[in-house]
Amino acid sequence: MVVGVDIQPGTYRTTGPATGLPACYWARLRSTSPRPADVIAADMPKGPATITIAPTDKAFQTSGCADWIKV
Repeated sequence: MVVGVDIQPGTYRTTGPATGLPACYWARLRSTSPRPADVIAADMPKGPATITIAPTDKAFQTSGCADWIKV
């Protein structure tokens, strides 16, 4: 997701992995290509998670997480 287009900067919360999954993945990125050098922060939570997407982030990547809700 492109920050400012697909998702707005701010703080978001998820209840954790989607039903049936042991963990999920998220990453804040410096560019729209998911190269390891472009990862600002990432995690694979097994439960609830809260992240803050900065206005300077270029992209947010997520997989297997329940919906992210802006708080």
